[in-house]
Amino acid sequence: MPATATTREELIASCSFCGKPDATVQRLVAGPGVYICNECVELSAAIVADAARTTSEESSRRRSQYYERSTKDILAMLPAFIRSAERVESELTGWVNRLRERGADSKTIAGAAGMSIDAARQRFESAPLE
Repeated sequence: MPATATTREELIASCSFCGKPDATVQRLVAGPGVYICNECVELSAAIVADAARTTSEESSRRRSQYYERSTKDILAMLPAFIRSAERVESELTGWVNRLRERGADSKTIAGAAGMSIDAARQRFESAPLE
């Protein structure tokens, strides 16, 4: 079996924030369509703790900086957003394929996804089985 197939089979999920696979982190917590590793949880806790010590003026300044990013900064962020979207789409395709392998039809998948049958077929029927 090729190395990529073995790696793919061993990979359960990756952190939605840093992208590390489950095998390289201590713990991966699942949410609705997302995962977060223990390292990102720790970083998030530090950020939240820092925010709790921040004045309202500083908080407003930071929010303003966030929304007033330059075009250059926004363009620089696009590749990371695209990688995240591709990871989510790949994960979604994998789950839909698992449902198909278990006999779920387009109507069942569409209902669970909150989509029309036509929209589900358009989006998922072209996804190759892995």
